[in-house]
Amino acid sequence: MRKLLFLLLAALAVLPAAAQEERPFDVKISNDEYKAYIVMNLYDKNLTVPGQEVLGEVEGYIASTQSRTAWIIISSEIIDGRTAEIEVVNDYGSEDFTAVVRLNDDGTYSYRKKNGSTLKFAVRGKWQRLPATLEFVRK
Repeated sequence: MRKLLFLLLAALAVLPAAAQEERPFDVKISNDEYKAYIVMNLYDKNLTVPGQEVLGEVEGYIASTQSRTAWIIISSEIIDGRTAEIEVVNDYGSEDFTAVVRLNDDGTYSYRKKNGSTLKFAVRGKWQRLPATLEFVRK
């Protein structure tokens, strides 16, 4: 009986991890070096950008802990279970870019800008430009 109970508990402990693997693009990830983070749900597309609820539900956004601005994920395509292409526009609608987000084998995420504007945030009165490739971790 104890063995059965232990096996049942062990099986239940694995379920949340398996569920997250099945939805790798329903996540909040961050990069501590640039103090940037990505919040996305490319499946249900039901997120709201804090302070910009007037935009309604979106697929996600990219923001910085040092800035009030956000870049909104307006469309996406999940290429395979570990790779997605996102189209992003700034909160003014004046700049946009396309990027690829990939879940790596070690659980980190790779972000690579394909084309378009530079991802940047206003930090203490100056533009902080982020590189075209970044590593993010799940928080």
